[in-house]
Amino acid sequence: MYELCTMLVFLKYDKVGDDMVVIIGGGEKEHIGSVSLMDGELKTINRKNHKDYVISEYAAELIYKKIKKPVLVVCGIHIDNAKKEEINILVNNAKKCIELFLMKGGEL
Repeated sequence: MYELCTMLVFLKYDKVGDDMVVIIGGGEKEHIGSVSLMDGELKTINRKNHKDYVISEYAAELIYKKIKKPVLVVCGIHIDNAKKEEINILVNNAKKCIELFLMKGGEL
């Protein structure tokens, strides 16, 4: 059984001129694990031993396709000693946040 609070993921955004900054975090300890910039070409910086780039790259590409403007995605989702099932739940929850954001037209 999983504790709901450890499986929560959030998405926040802010506009910077015509561009957008998106922050995706959650789990037990949000942090900066990766940063992905999409402006027609995807560029990612990832912290050593972090896999947050999976979500930051996914989000940056999808959001850019929707808004057609540069987007920077910062992602950090963490659970200590996470099991594969827990990671899968967090990834799915992050993808649901991104889908909801896009359904709202790229603005929550």
